[in-house]
Amino acid sequence: MFEEGHSKIGGRTKGTPNKITLIRADDLLLKLGINPIQKLIEIAESDEATLDQRINCYKEIAKYTYPRFKSQELRVTPLENLAPTVIKLVAGTGTSTSTSTST
Repeated sequence: MFEEGHSKIGGRTKGTPNKITLIRADDLLLKLGINPIQKLIEIAESDEATLDQRINCYKEIAKYTYPRFKSQELRVTPLENLAPTVIKLVAGTGTSTSTSTST
């Protein structure tokens, strides 16, 4: 329930462009014949680009070409709750000890 005096929770952050603004930017890029990904590739592959510039270009390109992996939660069971597993090795006779029967 809403109570006065609480800070805003959720929603868009201040300054986030709305959908119409983003669509207009895309239309403008298309109209001008500019492909931002292609431009980043050209910058990264140019002889004048520094190593840092190349890395940054490729990092930006990767955001649009490869999925981001989510972090995984790992749960570890404390060792005191585990019972030891005993494996006994016995000398074999070289013959199969399978007991399965077929019908």
